[in-house]
Amino acid sequence: MTKCLVAAIALGLALAAAGAEAPSLVVEAPAELERQAAAVRALEVGEWTSLLQLVGLTTPGAPIRVVLAPEGSRLARNVPSWVSGYAVPELDTIVLFPSRVPSYPDRNLETLLHHEIAHLLLARAAGGKPVPRWFNEGTATVAAREWGVEDGARVALATIGRGPRSLSDVNAAFSGDTATASRGYAVSAALVRYLLRRHGDETAGRILAGVSRGTGFGEAFEAATGETLSEFARGYFRRETFWTTWVPFLTSSTVLWMVITLLALLAIRRRRERDEALREAWAEAEHLAASGEPPRPEDDPQRWN
Repeated sequence: MTKCLVAAIALGLALAAAGAEAPSLVVEAPAELERQAAAVRALEVGEWTSLLQLVGLTTPGAPIRVVLAPEGSRLARNVPSWVSGYAVPELDTIVLFPSRVPSYPDRNLETLLHHEIAHLLLARAAGGKPVPRWFNEGTATVAAREWGVEDGARVALATIGRGPRSLSDVNAAFSGDTATASRGYAVSAALVRYLLRRHGDETAGRILAGVSRGTGFGEAFEAATGETLSEFARGYFRRETFWTTWVPFLTSSTVLWMVITLLALLAIRRRRERDEALREAWAEAEHLAASGEPPRPEDDPQRWN
């Protein structure tokens, strides 16, 4: 039995013994957001086991302060308009902007809460050590919700269009505008999903455990997966995107109708060229008839039929 399997079993037993302890939330909100605050408090008793397993924690740790801020507040003005929430792990605090929900990748208040708590728990699992933005955002997005049609479409557009082509590009996407950041979220989630599918559901937790022990992210990644970051990125951007994006795209009904439309347009263009040539031939034949010259075989308009 491998060490990874033993660790996974031990983690599962520990979580079961702990009764999948939910994080303790201390919610703060102004009077106008009391309804949303009540909804957040109700979510405290939700399902947190999968999130804890994903980041490799047995318990969520210290209480988490949840601040709900209205649009127009100082907190809202300090971040881009596409940001619906953020985490401050060193203060055990997350800030949510309910008026900005839904906004990709957070479809509702529950996914937003899970997303930001995932950031905070990820930081705890890493012992406060830094991890790349793509890994942080991708893990939080995967923890918060199921993969949907919109996610696949955004990854496809990013892959087929002018989207990220490296891990550095994905990291940089979060500093761009709304559309660029959305592509960053989608691709980062696809990267983490690829990572978990390739190396197992406990992989992110193993990486974070290595980081918490003081190992650099690249070294912790290689120890947990058996491949370097560059090999992983090459596998995703060169191979995975072909099978998950280009093949479905090229074999989709959309492409079929595009091909049919293109062939129809070419046929119309060819027919117009033939009609124009036929009209010119008729005009030439009429000119010859009027001049009394005998018609030549090459001037027969029927040759175009």
